[in-house]
Amino acid sequence: MTEESGMMTVGEATAASTTKTNFTGRHWMVIAMQAMLFFLGAGLTTHGLNIVIPTLAQTYGLDNAQLLLYATPASWAGIVSSYLAAKTSEKWGPKLTVLVCIFFSALCYAALGYASSITLFVTFFAGVAFFASGGVYIAGPAIIANWFPVKKDLAFGWTTVGQNLSSAFFVMMLAWFLGTFGPQWGFSGMSVLLAILFVLFALFAKNTPEEAGQYPDNDPNWKAHLVNEDEDGAVNPALTTGALLKNKDIWLLGLGAGGVYIVLVGVLSQLVPRMMDMGLDLQTAIWYMSLSALIGTVGAPFWGWLGQKVGTKWALAFYEAWWVAAIIINLVAGDSVVILWVSLLMIGLSLGGATNLTTSVVAGKFRRKAFAPAFGIVSPIQSIVRCFAFSILALGLTYLGGLAGAWMLLAGIGVLTVICYMLVDPTPVD
Repeated sequence: MTEESGMMTVGEATAASTTKTNFTGRHWMVIAMQAMLFFLGAGLTTHGLNIVIPTLAQTYGLDNAQLLLYATPASWAGIVSSYLAAKTSEKWGPKLTVLVCIFFSALCYAALGYASSITLFVTFFAGVAFFASGGVYIAGPAIIANWFPVKKDLAFGWTTVGQNLSSAFFVMMLAWFLGTFGPQWGFSGMSVLLAILFVLFALFAKNTPEEAGQYPDNDPNWKAHLVNEDEDGAVNPALTTGALLKNKDIWLLGLGAGGVYIVLVGVLSQLVPRMMDMGLDLQTAIWYMSLSALIGTVGAPFWGWLGQKVGTKWALAFYEAWWVAAIIINLVAGDSVVILWVSLLMIGLSLGGATNLTTSVVAGKFRRKAFAPAFGIVSPIQSIVRCFAFSILALGLTYLGGLAGAWMLLAGIGVLTVICYMLVDPTPVD
């Protein structure tokens, strides 16, 4: 849609009408591997904090609130990683970047079991944030953007099923590893899963469908759907870092995505404590969170379908408004289990939409080879904004009456995020 007319561009309208998947087995394999990346990456950087922080606090006598506070500067490592991973993906291909990031993510997460001080926690969690952000959220999506230039929303919709499954099972799996092997060796259980994924990517991943003898989107005429695609798919030489930093939409996309993730990270990292604050015990709270995420797995492909149908920009605005409504409903639940579950189902349905839509809207404006340089700017902006999630939570916890006040701040950020995306012009740039 253009800002002046509010109407869809020809390319956006054509892509939006392409809502049926007809992918080959190789296409689905690419989707499945990225889904596994999202499963582990979301757990390593977000969901796992529900149990990582209290485990380390109890094991080594550290302060729970301080660990949560220092998770913010530790997360800043992902800012640098976002830009570097985009550049290495651009130069050497996203597959190699994914492999390097998986390897070092495994080492850093295993080391968390030995984080006996705040300094060690910051060091090891910064390593996790650095490598997981680069591999899971930059290089992996670059592969998806190469394989699915038109049906990007549908593809990302299926890959983000992995995030919902992560919300449902990661904390339970990590709790089992920690309970079975102890706090020092328990974190290594996730590292073993990362090692398995490393082997799968090394054997089966390809940077582009052409390398595997496949068509993008499994459509020989895929370029006909894109109004500005060059015959050789070359990137516009004007898409340099300097030029992109002067692009208004780059900033709107980065700020908007940052707002989306502040809300998501803020809610998910404290969803279990929020339910405990409402009177539930720890095991019930973990079970409720896991069940809502599992039920909400259908939300991941739904958001992809919606983005493909109406355009990613409008899907994003609706998505964030949905989050705001879910937060408000949770805050007014009181002692009502029914109202609580309405909010939990809304939250669960939302989990698969964030990475899908915020990445797809960039892939729609900056396509295929243009995606890596553009996302290499959008993602650091997003990461800078997203890193304030924990500080915002700490502010609400300290000055606004606890988690309820913190969540009201998250709802306000959700409203600002809707405004950001409504100002984006999604006209494609190749």
